[in-house]
Amino acid sequence: MMTIRIKYLSKEPAEFLGYTTAVRGDGPVAHTVLPIYFGEVTGLGDELDALIVTSDLQGTAETKQGDRLLGEILPDFLAVLLGVEKPDLELERMAVLLCGDLYADPQHMGSSGDPLPVWRAFGQNFGRVIGVNGNHDLVDDAGVRELTEAQDMVYFHSPGCVKVQQLPIAGLSGIPGRTDKPNRMVEEDYIQVLKSLLKKGPELVLLHQCPAVPEAGCAGHWGTREVIEKAEPTLICCGHVHWGQPLVELDNRTQILNADGRVFILVNSKHTGGQ
Repeated sequence: MMTIRIKYLSKEPAEFLGYTTAVRGDGPVAHTVLPIYFGEVTGLGDELDALIVTSDLQGTAETKQGDRLLGEILPDFLAVLLGVEKPDLELERMAVLLCGDLYADPQHMGSSGDPLPVWRAFGQNFGRVIGVNGNHDLVDDAGVRELTEAQDMVYFHSPGCVKVQQLPIAGLSGIPGRTDKPNRMVEEDYIQVLKSLLKKGPELVLLHQCPAVPEAGCAGHWGTREVIEKAEPTLICCGHVHWGQPLVELDNRTQILNADGRVFILVNSKHTGGQ
């Protein structure tokens, strides 16, 4: 039976972080903002103060050191925000969940590249970093070794299920699709791998691919939806396709949090007076 559950998400962002992103065609770059929301999660146990969930950070920001990936500057920004809004929480007791597509080139929409600087930046600020590849993340062999050997990181380069602070977490990188492109898997194989992971009973699942929830106006992959809905209830964190409403619940009580272009700080209910 699922114990971890999102109890509350704020409707309005607590803060915004500005950044630059590419647009379709040859037009100028677009200046936009990354919204940051607070929420509350139950069943997180005693060892974690909060979960930070984000995905599809496909932008850059200008700094004194030059342009940097949005995900590189985000951890410092979050650390300051948390120090102001939640001073009783410890950054070392937070786990960051990265759902992929962390690279960006502001001149080329849909570009692919190395997300490693983003992983490193989060690792320098928070206790644990756990994540999957998106379809635009290109990590070379040296990067794979760095992430898989880091004691404070869990990198699902291959599908798997691990325990983090006694919390069973599964991860599946990439999306179903043409295997001549990076981080794609034949659809039938993707479905079978996802089924196998869910049979392990994870309380939290990291995907890049979001499931389809058309009744809520949320686009995605229907096969992923079917597998999730037939499994035991869990909490799915994903991205890839932007949803108008980030949190939906299926009939089997599985919650799906789509963090595409957003950040969610889910505070342990034990720090909010909840159970």
